[in-house]
Order: sequence, then structure tokens, then C-alpha cells
Amino acid sequence: MSVTLINVFSVPKAKEEEFVKWWQDIKDGITKQEGFISGKFHKSIKPDSKYNFINVALWENEEVYWKGYDKSVTPMKAKLGQLGVEMTPALYNIAFEY
Repeated sequence: MSVTLINVFSVPKAKEEEFVKWWQDIKDGITKQEGFISGKFHKSIKPDSKYNFINVALWENEEVYWKGYDKSVTPMKAKLGQLGVEMTPALYNIAFEY
């Protein structure tokens, strides 16, 4: 069963542009991983939002997501720390559609 990653980011205003450019640079490595289906990167329309960026990605299943996470997270955490970014990822299944 596919899983949806919803990863919220709290990015300091002064680092937003650098964060977006960095994300564009690393996304190819993520999208080429086994089990990745699709992703969308969102920016809040409200300038005072605590979580000003959200990544939503669909993966084939939880197992392949965790393999991809293990490959990606260590180098990502170092850069996120340099930028002062707080990241909160979580996996979800669809509860119902409407």
C-alpha cells in the first residue's frame, strides 16, 4: 500500500531563498530512489506561518520510503542545521476520500 510523506519545515525568513534552491538541487537524488512515485513542494501564502514549507511525496510503501530516508537524511540534516531549519516528517495512509 502506498504511503504519503508530509514533511513540514519551519525556515527562517532570511534563509528561505537558500532553502528553496538547496531543495531544488537535492530533489533529483530523492526522486530517483526506488519506490518514489511523486512529490509536490509547497510554500505558505501567509508570511507568518510557523511551517512555511511543506513537502508532500507519495511512495510505493513504507519499506521503500525508509530505505530512501536512510540514504537521504544524514546529509540533509547537516544542511538543515546550517540553515536553522526545523523539519517534522510523518507518513500517512488515506483514512477516507471526499
